[in-house]
Amino acid sequence: MNQHCQVVGPVFQEYRDILARFIKSRVKDPLDSEELLSQVMMKIYDNCEKVQGIRNTEAWLIAIARNTITDYFREQQRKPVALMPVNIASEDQKNFLHELEQCVPSLIEKLPEKYAEPLAAYELKGIPQKQLAIDYQMSESGLKSRVQRGRKMLKDLFAEYCGHLIEDHDCGDCSC
Repeated sequence: MNQHCQVVGPVFQEYRDILARFIKSRVKDPLDSEELLSQVMMKIYDNCEKVQGIRNTEAWLIAIARNTITDYFREQQRKPVALMPVNIASEDQKNFLHELEQCVPSLIEKLPEKYAEPLAAYELKGIPQKQLAIDYQMSESGLKSRVQRGRKMLKDLFAEYCGHLIEDHDCGDCSC
């Protein structure tokens, strides 16, 4: 064993609490933070020949811990997210949702024309926003904003006219 590597144990023990607090302040899961502390110790051991030449040991150790935490979060982002089980709608729910969909065109007609027309063309007819921007002689970002505002207004109208029906699951005849 290299004589510099014999220094690792005492150095790690001296700074263990500082490193543990540093890691726990950034990684909330206690098991993961303990695992990261172990990884930091292994990195220190892998670079033990550098320990003697370090001027500020604590700063060097914190830098190793910071890099280890960064690697941890990058790895977390790469992991696939566990999907929640999909609740398959019953036939009654599907029928109810279909009935609510029938309300959308009449609610869109209640919007101001400058919002209703582009929203209906995009949502109901499937015309791309880029084409609609040309048709309405607007910038694409301006049209996107108008469609978004129209959606918000539609949502508000939907809540006003049909919101109570959602709780009862009984749309029946849409009087919107």
